[in-house]
This record gives sequence, structure tokens and C-alpha cells, in this order.
Amino acid sequence: MTLNEAQTRALQIDPQLRAAGWKLNDRTQVRLEVPVDGYDAEPWNGVTDYCLYDASGNVLAVVEAKRCSRNAREADEQLRHYVTEIAKKQPFAPFGFMANGHDIWFWEVGLANPRLVAGFFAPADLERLKFLRQNRRPLEATSINSSIVDRSYQHEAIRRLAEAFAANKRRALLVMATGTGKTRVAMALIDVFLRANQAQNVLFLADRDALVDQTLTDGFKAHLPYEPRDRIYTHQIDKTKRLFVATEQTMALCYAKFSAGFFDLIIFDEAHRSLFKRFTEVIEYFDARMIGLTATPSNFIDRDTFRLFGCDGNVPTFLYDYPQAVKESFLVDFSLYQAHTSFQRKGIKGVDLSEEDRNALTEQGIDPDTLDYAGTEIEVEVSNKDTLRKQWEDVMETCLKDQSGQLPGKTIIFAMTKKHAHRVAEVFEEMYPQHVGVAQIITSTTERVRDGSYGDGLITKFKKNNLPRIAISVDMLDTGIDVPEAVNLVFMKPVQSRIKLWQMIGRGTRNQQACKYLDRLPDGKKTEFKIIDFWQNDFNKKADDNPAIDMPVLVSVFNTRLKILECHLPDHTAGAFRQAITDLRAMMARVPRDSFPVKKVWLQVAPAWENDFWTLVTPAKLEFLRLHVAPLLRFAADVDVAAETFTHKVERLKLQIIQATPSPQLLQAIAEDVSLLPDIAERVHSSPSAALALSADLATATPAQLTQIIRDLAPQMKNRRDRPSAFLKIDLPDFIATHGYISVGEGGHQILLEEYKRRVDARVLEIVEKHPSLAALREGREVTDDQLVDLERTLHRELGRDDIQLSSRNIRIAYGLRVDNFLAFLRHLLALDAIPDYHQLVRRGFERHIQAHNYNAEQIRFLRSVQEVFLAKRTLVEADLYDPPLTNFGRNAVERFFTPQEIGDLLHLTQSLAA
Repeated sequence: MTLNEAQTRALQIDPQLRAAGWKLNDRTQVRLEVPVDGYDAEPWNGVTDYCLYDASGNVLAVVEAKRCSRNAREADEQLRHYVTEIAKKQPFAPFGFMANGHDIWFWEVGLANPRLVAGFFAPADLERLKFLRQNRRPLEATSINSSIVDRSYQHEAIRRLAEAFAANKRRALLVMATGTGKTRVAMALIDVFLRANQAQNVLFLADRDALVDQTLTDGFKAHLPYEPRDRIYTHQIDKTKRLFVATEQTMALCYAKFSAGFFDLIIFDEAHRSLFKRFTEVIEYFDARMIGLTATPSNFIDRDTFRLFGCDGNVPTFLYDYPQAVKESFLVDFSLYQAHTSFQRKGIKGVDLSEEDRNALTEQGIDPDTLDYAGTEIEVEVSNKDTLRKQWEDVMETCLKDQSGQLPGKTIIFAMTKKHAHRVAEVFEEMYPQHVGVAQIITSTTERVRDGSYGDGLITKFKKNNLPRIAISVDMLDTGIDVPEAVNLVFMKPVQSRIKLWQMIGRGTRNQQACKYLDRLPDGKKTEFKIIDFWQNDFNKKADDNPAIDMPVLVSVFNTRLKILECHLPDHTAGAFRQAITDLRAMMARVPRDSFPVKKVWLQVAPAWENDFWTLVTPAKLEFLRLHVAPLLRFAADVDVAAETFTHKVERLKLQIIQATPSPQLLQAIAEDVSLLPDIAERVHSSPSAALALSADLATATPAQLTQIIRDLAPQMKNRRDRPSAFLKIDLPDFIATHGYISVGEGGHQILLEEYKRRVDARVLEIVEKHPSLAALREGREVTDDQLVDLERTLHRELGRDDIQLSSRNIRIAYGLRVDNFLAFLRHLLALDAIPDYHQLVRRGFERHIQAHNYNAEQIRFLRSVQEVFLAKRTLVEADLYDPPLTNFGRNAVERFFTPQEIGDLLHLTQSLAA
């Protein structure tokens, strides 16, 4: 039924206003059809539909209503006139709303474009917005509190965001490497918003309790101590505060307890794809300016995140990345040590074991011939105690020690599982009984992890206290936890996610300036941190072009049922066809129509909820359901994941039987799920569905029988017993077999690191003996920059041959050094501080060139850019002077800035520096 305007107002808009706290029967708050003097009565009758008033009797907002079949934005000009006329009769212009029962648009006429909002704003919201509008000062002109942020790039970040918001953007994305002060920048930015009267209610969201508590204490309490603050819980919300913190999970449960206009500014910590997937409702519900913070390298951030925060061209609002922070000494770099035990390399296979080891297993009741584990299955399917011993020996030998040289500096061990963490800790305690309290397990189930009435929790103790030195963690210390003194990160697990890997690396990047306890650092200094990796993680891998996307289980079930419909399209009378329609419509009934993301598209998808839509099902309608309706199921509440996962398995089997291709693996998975139900032996006799699921007849079951299995058994799946564990614990001798491989030559031939380093060292010694610059250094004679550039060329030529192919990546793998030129590598290898970086030589060469010419400021700026291009390419030809990024100076800029003679001099310079 199509509603007229009066019905739309009575049945839809009036309830929406009441839900926001407006008392429609109170004429001091709300009046209907108020005349606007001086306006032509035709065709709009010259009256506002609703006027919302403040306590002084002034109009706070005008609501212009349209019937639900009309676009609410058709009231633009009408509302503009009403707001303009009312503003002439009172001290301020009212706010505007346009509504049609489905959509609500909020408009600050003359200041910003109308924007779609989730609901009407509460009276207190509009009063607050009025105050902010009347008293606001420019963000970009408001001073930055240097006691909160004192670094130039942090000031630049705040100014970039301020400029974006000054340009009427509503969202921004801040990408800053871990350890560069994202939280401090956020606090300083909030301070600017508060002092500029551009925000009063601010929400900071993080994904874990520890990060929320850290923001409340280390953030709000430390830097904004006089502002009322509180943490939001589902059972405890104090709306009288100004600064709020919450976990994203909590807000997903209770966001509707706030009005859509309650917050002025929302900051999301660690904003990336998972935020977009899980919290769309929260993001779209609030009409606040929003800032995403992330340490994820910008090339790992997906398009959805850039789009979510309004960043065009996949460019964040502000970027300060890890390489730049290391270059400017605000963060420290890492050295890399990688090792593999024999069993990790070759696996644990009975046929390869010595007779002594085979006999030992036999005495334990284990048939050695049954052992056939790949190296990747260690600590997944099997644990070998001596492997852990050898890993601990390697850790204790190679880790960075404290100032005394006796104990490891602060160290984080990344373990696979909680059980693995306990095995790692137990082996440490057995091997090093003298180190009491040195190692501590920190997992989500460890007691007193967080601070409480009893005092500091384990995480705080690890940060503040001398002991423990080693934290054995499972997902608790991977992200967001700040332990500046951490100098060792030990990867006892493989990490597949590139984003997660960089978050974990960020635990060690803080520099010495951030450290309070220098006695816990090597020689009392922090110049680097060490990564010790036992799982051959790739610390150089670039972002995946197409990262895997998890499909919500309800969406998967819905799409499978659509495929079942598709198989029966020629025969609409089939029982399976009718059942699929019934099941699909039952699922659609779970879509929350009052959810803002659903309301935004409701007019488009609403026909699918009508009976007429299902009278004739066509391929086009199935595609419509797949593209537009299925995604809305991700907003459904109270999903029983165990039940829906089992349902999906059975629906997939139903489809496979229709297609005559039942999968043995799927049949086995369904039977296993049913076999784990409580009292299954009795169920088999009392439940035909259970008996069928455990029989061979499951492969030929009818669609009706499979539907009955879902009805009878899916709700019971949450009560399943755990699958029997086949995990095996053994203790066989293991050893560190290799510190990895290096691939060289055209065919990518792999050689052991030890052999590779021997080749490199031998070639370097040959160069050391022959090159005149090194002879001069040995004899204490002065070495010219030209000689050093020639040395870089020689190293590049000799170490780049096929049998070595030394590169920055190979230097890092083999020597644990992060360098990008051969002179820097040689300086580390020979411990000769007199050898400069190649980059220094290039910069000195350009400096001499600039000093020898009377260039103006623009010419010098151009030459600085040429220098960076040259350093990136290690060579330069004339055509490069006409290509990006030098085109940023304008087309053919080099010809405007320099004479042909000067261009020739510049090319001669780069030829002399090329290596």
C-alpha cells in the first residue's frame, strides 16, 4: 500500500521523531504546519510540516515531509526558503530535515550539502550543534598543544586532517607506522576540536579491551585530564561525559542506545578491511566526523577502507610510513635471524629415524612406521620436545641482551596456540631453572592479564617491571600494546596475513627516546631490535593483490539455496523448489529492516519481500537476490554459527545430490558433526534424521529428508563434543639444520645460507685486497668520494654476478642487515665506520654541484627532487628529467629552470655518481 503524505507522517515520521526524544504533544517542543510569512502559498501551502523548538522558543529545526513514494530531496528548495525566512526572525538559522518515512536528510543550509542520516537528532543533539555552530573557530587556525605532540610530522598530520575537515570532508584516514604516535596525534587532534568548539562528544573505538583501557589512561587521562571521560559498556552508559571509549564489539551491540547525532567526532583505531566488514552499521548509523587510524602500510590497505574514509585515488589523508620514520630516527630498524630445525625442514618420518629413536618410540607404545608428519605440521599435529629445546637454545644465544649482558632484553614470543605457549614455557623452565620469573605466558585465558582491583595486570607488569623479560603470547601482544623496551620478537608461528605481520613487527619499532628503563637495553641503548624467526616468514612480501574475503555464513546459506532454485527453474512445482523458496523467505525475514544500512537500500530491495515477486522466479530475479538481498543478511542478529554452518553443509549436499555429484568429504563432515552430538547412541534409535546422517544412505537422501535433518539436528550443533584430538607429543633429538636458503642464478638455484655467506665473504675479501680505496683506509690515507663511488661500482659488479646475486633482500636474509647499498654493507661487514653510505656520497656530490652554481630556490628544489630520482634509479638519463615525479614542477620544467649547458653539467654529475 502506498501511503499519502498524511499517512506517512502519522505512521512513519511521527514515530521516528518520538524515538529521537521529541514529544509531539508538547507544543513547546514540536508544532505542526507552522506558516512561513511572505511565502507564496502555492503550490507548497507556505507552511512547515514540523517545527522543532528549543527552550527559548526559537526554532531549532524544520522538518519537511514528503509521502513515501516521493524522493525526500524534492523538498530542497522548499526547505531552503523556510530556513532562510525563519532565520530573519530569530538569532540563528534553524537546522533542516527532509523525510519521506524511509530516508531522512539533514541539512545545514548554506554551510554544507544535505546528507543522509540514520534518524532524527535528539533535542540535546541540536542544542549542542547550535552551540558549536555559533562558537566554532577554524580548526586549521587553532594552535596545537606541543606538550601532547612535539614532532613536526605529528603537527603536519593534524594540519592535514584539519584542512580536510575545513574543506567540508566528513571522514579522513591517518596512516602512521606503529610507534610514531598515532594515539598522541589523536589526543592532540581531539584537543584541537574541543578548543575550536567543533566537537563536544567524542568517541574512540578500538577492537580489544587492552587498547581501550590504554586509551582511557595513557590517552584521555594523561593528555586531556580535565575532560569528563568514561568507558561505554552495554550495561553502563553515562551520557553526561564528553570523552568516551569503547570496544567496537560493544558499540555494535549498543549503538542504538544513542541518537544518530550524539557524537561529533569518532576515531577508529586500526581501521582496515575487518572494520568495514564487521561494523558497517555503527559506521553508517552515526552522523559524526570520522577518522580512521592505522599502522597498516598503505599498500596493504584495501579499496573499501579508502572509500570508507573518503580518500580519493587510494591515497590516505596523511601518511608517515615505517621507512621514513626509520630514516628520520623516530623508529628503529630490525635485524633478522632465521633458523629451521631438521624436523621443520624435512618433517618427522618414521623411515628417516635412527634405530635408537625407533626403539624409543616403540617403548612408548608408538609405531614409528606410522609417523609421517610434514615440517609444517609441527605444533599443529605433533609436538617434539627437543625441537622446542633447540629453538630456545638458539633464542638465548642470538637474542639481544640487557645492559648486563646476562638476561635477554624485553622479548615477545609469538606462539601458535595456548597449548603451544604452555609447552614453550614448560621447556624454558626445565632448561633454565635459574631464571625464575623470567618467562610469563600472556593469553586471553591467563588470570589477571588486565589491571584490576588487585593492581597491575600481567601486561602492565611486563611493560613496567624488570621481570618478566620474556612474554609468551597468543594474540594478546600482537597489536596495539606499547612496550618500548622490546628488543626481541620471536616468531614461533607462521603468519600468513601481511597486515598482521606488520602489526607484530610494530611491537619492536620504538626508539630509545620512548624507553624509560635503559638498563634493559643492550649497552643501555636501543639502536635496533631483532626478529628471530623459526618459520621462514617472508618479511619482504608485498601485499596480496586479492586478499581473501570471508563470506558470512548466512550469506553462504542463502546463495546455496539460490543455486538449488536455479537447478529447478524449469519445474516450479518440484518440492525442493517450493522448499527453497520457503527457506529463502524465512531467511529474508531475519534482515533487520530498521537497520540504517538496510533502510538506505530498502526501496530498491522491498519488492523481494512481496508475495508477487515469487509468483514467477526467473534467472534475473535470482541474480537480483544474489547481488542485492543476500548481502543484507550480514546485518542479521543472533546468528547460531554452529547451526548455520551445519545447515550450509547439508544445503550444499542437497545441491550436489541434485547435480549428481555428492562429495565424499562433505558426506564425511556431516556424519562427523552428527556423531559428536550428546547421547548419539540413543539418538540413532529415536531420530530417523540422526540415523540417516550416519548411514551410507545419506549420499542418496531426498531434498525433503535433508531438510528434515536440518530441522532436527542443526539447533543441537552448539552442543557438540570436541573432536577427539590426534595430537601427538614426542621427544626425539633435533638440531638447527640451517638458517635458511638463498636463491641465486637464472634458475633460482637454492644454496644454504652458510655456503652463501662463505661465497660473499670470500668475494669481499678479494675486493678488499685489490681496491685502492680500501688500501688507503688501511694505511690511514684520505679517500676521495670518487674513489668510494668506484668502490660501490666494483662491489655492485662483483657481488651482483650470477653465483652470488647479492641484493638488499639477500643481505637481510643472510646477515640480518637492512641496507640498500654495498658501501653500507661493507661498513657493517668490516666494522669500518670511515666508510660512508652511497647515499651520503650522492648527497655530497649534489651539494658541491649546487654550491658551485648560483641557483635560486626553485632550481635548488628541483635538483633535490632529481637527487631523489637518481637515488631510486642509481642512474639518470636526460629523458628522466621530463618524466614523473619531476613533472610536478610543470611540463618541461627542466628547460625553464636551466640552460642547455647547466643540463649537461647535471647529467655529467649523475654519470660520475652512477654505480
